[in-house]
Amino acid sequence: MSLVVHRFRQLPSTQDEARRLVEAGEAGAGHVVVADVQTEGRGRFGREWLSPVGGLYATFVVPGHPTIQITVGVAVLRALERFGVKGALKWPNDLVVDGKKLAGILIEIAGELALVGIGVNLEEAPLETATSVRDAGSVARRGELVVALGEEMRSARESEEALPAYRASLSTLGHFVRFALEDGDTIEGKAFDVDEAGRLLVETAEGIRTVSSGECVLLRT
Repeated sequence: MSLVVHRFRQLPSTQDEARRLVEAGEAGAGHVVVADVQTEGRGRFGREWLSPVGGLYATFVVPGHPTIQITVGVAVLRALERFGVKGALKWPNDLVVDGKKLAGILIEIAGELALVGIGVNLEEAPLETATSVRDAGSVARRGELVVALGEEMRSARESEEALPAYRASLSTLGHFVRFALEDGDTIEGKAFDVDEAGRLLVETAEGIRTVSSGECVLLRT
């Protein structure tokens, strides 16, 4: 199935536009919203996602499923590998190269569908803690990367190898971490695995905790 692309020069947010199109019956699974620039791009926890000209800002509309966090992370890694970029995942779904953030993923639910927002720094890194495809010594044209992402998401969703690939790519495993949870609780311990839904398993002084969301800070190896 080919992608149906809704392309815009500028949007406040590709996530919001994708949701609007889905709710209006103008988009469904297999559609993707792409913008040259976002003026109100956002990441996890409502944080601002800087979206200057030269990056990829896209929201893919896909069927929702329990392992979507895993399959999307693997898909983004594999799509960028097509262009010579070898990265890793910082749990849950930040793609990093040499410890710097190259791409981010935001997954939101819209009924039985999922809105998968993907931002990739192609030509420049807007922050000192970030990097880009160009910095990694590669080139990725936006149109070709959009197609690659769509293909890899379908492939990962149908594959039984997505979970092992996700585990193998997680740079977080083996590190001591600290989580500030949304309810104000704090978890600190060693991240040692993920479960079948992609939730992080952390060995703490009080026992094993399962973390499904939160701000992850790496403490040491």
